[in-house]
Amino acid sequence: MRTLLWTAGIAFLVGFYLSWTAGRLDRLHARVDAAWAALDAQLVRRAAAARAVAAHLDDASAGHALEEAATAALEARHDRRELLENDLSRALKASLPMLVQDAAGEAALAELETASTRVGLARSFHNAAVKDTRALRFRRIPRALRLAGRREMPQFFEIDDTAV
Repeated sequence: MRTLLWTAGIAFLVGFYLSWTAGRLDRLHARVDAAWAALDAQLVRRAAAARAVAAHLDDASAGHALEEAATAALEARHDRRELLENDLSRALKASLPMLVQDAAGEAALAELETASTRVGLARSFHNAAVKDTRALRFRRIPRALRLAGRREMPQFFEIDDTAV
């Protein structure tokens, strides 16, 4: 009888641990999803601000190139998003010296600076959530028992967000 109680107690503790770990993984994946949604919103805001800046450039060809890079970033699929966001950053770095120094140009630049700062913050939150999720998923027990289910392994989002 005593052995049965010990076995039941250990089985309960193992089951509790596995259930807690699976719940934690689920919460971490939800955190990654929420962080990605916030990052996506900030990337859209930055691209929209870049389009507004493109209208206030001295050089029409630079404005057109910036407009195209912003449009491509807005319409990007998830698998090409990093590449196109980096292209937008490069276009911003190349075209910002040509910004017309008037009130509308300064307002567009201020909006772009705010959006770029928010992209950096959202990216750091997203990457921190990904790091925590991956750390738990790479542990031996969650990996062996597939506690994450069929969810994809979250990926880091690395872009050059120092354009402004």
